[in-house]
Amino acid sequence: MTFHSLRIATATLAAGCLLAWSASAGAQSIGTTVSGTVTVAGKQIPLPAGDFTVVDVALTSARVVKSGVETDRLDLGPIRKTTLAQIVDGRVGTVVEIAANLLPHHDGWGAPADCSRKDLYAAVSNYKSGWDVSCLYLKPLQAGGSDMPGGQAVARFAREHGAVASDFWILAGLRVADRSDVVDVRYHVDPAALGMPATAGGADLWSPAAIEGQPARLAIVKDVAAWAAQAAAPLSLGLRGRLEPAAAGYPPIAGAAAVDPDGVERARRADALQQLRAAGAISESEFDRQMAGIAGPAAVAGAAGWTYAQVAGWKAFTYRVVVTTINAGIDYVFIGRPFAAGVLVILQVVVNTTKFFFHEMMWQEMFGISPLQRDTPNIVEFGRIVTASSN
Repeated sequence: MTFHSLRIATATLAAGCLLAWSASAGAQSIGTTVSGTVTVAGKQIPLPAGDFTVVDVALTSARVVKSGVETDRLDLGPIRKTTLAQIVDGRVGTVVEIAANLLPHHDGWGAPADCSRKDLYAAVSNYKSGWDVSCLYLKPLQAGGSDMPGGQAVARFAREHGAVASDFWILAGLRVADRSDVVDVRYHVDPAALGMPATAGGADLWSPAAIEGQPARLAIVKDVAAWAAQAAAPLSLGLRGRLEPAAAGYPPIAGAAAVDPDGVERARRADALQQLRAAGAISESEFDRQMAGIAGPAAVAGAAGWTYAQVAGWKAFTYRVVVTTINAGIDYVFIGRPFAAGVLVILQVVVNTTKFFFHEMMWQEMFGISPLQRDTPNIVEFGRIVTASSN
């Protein structure tokens, strides 16, 4: 059995043992009504104003995305997925999908791909290091029928309550993660619940390219964006179970843009960055760069950092500079002829550098051993259902 197979088998056994335990350990029950916050896998998640109903509780898996290819990572353990819905004036006004890890993982959880896109309404990184991340994104979403947010569970909930479910939504996604835990929240808002009916047929009017020329629609998007931005800091506290009960009441999404949270939010982001720097999670230069972003308008997330192959290449180069200098001296002392010593050094540089580089890559690609430091988080998504609660 290979190392990789052993890792998968061990994780699968652990996940199987966890299923019976997780069914009753902190899992919300379908049909439960919650407001203010909801607790999923020990993490507290802020909710918009009003009552929400838990419509689905399931387990899903994590998918790591590399070079555009998604790979299921069952060894990361099961992910608790909870879906809530709220009915407003006979419509499913808001659907909240939450994913949170049940087991801690030593190598971080990464960011969603949408936090790095530049073709959305917005994609903002509040802070990030190789493992710690707080980001949010905002985009239009055409999804109706079985593809609607929450899938069949929300569709069934709507039928049972005689409510209309839209096929067009404004999606605000938030991801907060540290080296061991993660919570991923997607707030789907029906624009009709905020006073502006919308359908997939008119989605072009809501596109990021067209929204600036649609003042009424832009106001809806700004309200959703403002509410999500205000929820980011409480979500960071909730990840660590530190969200105070007194902070459980959150304002409605409608009118959220009228509140100016910039000063408070920037102070919170600066504090988070200072904590990361104090913990050694980010370098001084990275701290200064992100602090400069806080001082001005929120910046759209940039491209990812170095690949592991680049890291291994530079490590091999810098290693050879030191070792070659030492070897040249040793070879000359023992051989006594400069030409022969020089030829031997050249052979050592070519052969040993190649061996060093591929040895480094072997640990990363074959055994999945990650570097001790990284500048940007991995891309990790949550999706495929492993098992679901009975209804």
